[in-house]
Amino acid sequence: MLFGIILAAGKSNRLKSKTKKQFIKINNKPVLYYSIDKILRINSLDKIILVINKDDINNSVLKDLLNHYKNEFNIGKICIVIGGNERYDSVYNALSFINNYIGITSLDKVLIHDSARPNVNTKDIINLIKCLNHYKAITLGYKLTDSIKQIKKNTKNIKVVDKSVDRDLYYLISTPQGFNLKLIYNCYVKFRNSKKNRTITDDLQMIEYFSREKTYILDSNKLNFKITTQDDLNMIKYII
Repeated sequence: MLFGIILAAGKSNRLKSKTKKQFIKINNKPVLYYSIDKILRINSLDKIILVINKDDINNSVLKDLLNHYKNEFNIGKICIVIGGNERYDSVYNALSFINNYIGITSLDKVLIHDSARPNVNTKDIINLIKCLNHYKAITLGYKLTDSIKQIKKNTKNIKVVDKSVDRDLYYLISTPQGFNLKLIYNCYVKFRNSKKNRTITDDLQMIEYFSREKTYILDSNKLNFKITTQDDLNMIKYII
């Protein structure tokens, strides 16, 4: 089976908005709608696990959105899971739901996507799924073209440059990220049982830290950026 996990449990603290970014409307549709709609169009995808914050269960925008997709809920295409305090907690909750209520086999695959990336390209998603026939852990990303400087750690507004970095060796990573489902679930279980304090910012790191599998990057659309700040929000409103 092919599963899609859409993460929409974030609190949007860095956006500094009264409305969480996944519920902000662009062209009269919430940001969350765009990710659901694009992933739902993938015919080979069997189920979508939508992860939301427990505080948003009664959110009117969410209720309207879920009502829009009520048919998909009735046939079990979309399932709701409550997220955790951190992103990795939310992913673990979704993976555990699949394991506990549906079951995981060695052939199952999963896409994990941030709802705050509404401009993901459908063609990129399809290409990512095709790559999962050959690779067990792969992400969308794009090559950096700007010059990169590594700074000395400080808290001042003006940063001290430590050295220049070869930009040809660096990529910006986006989502969805695709995995063999059993592999990523086992890595998350190892992470949960690990006593080491690690900073986890994407799911590919779970494979890097807790398995010997190689990870890969598929070149993709650089406009698939994450809404984090007001500048990001203004830009996405112009693009979509």
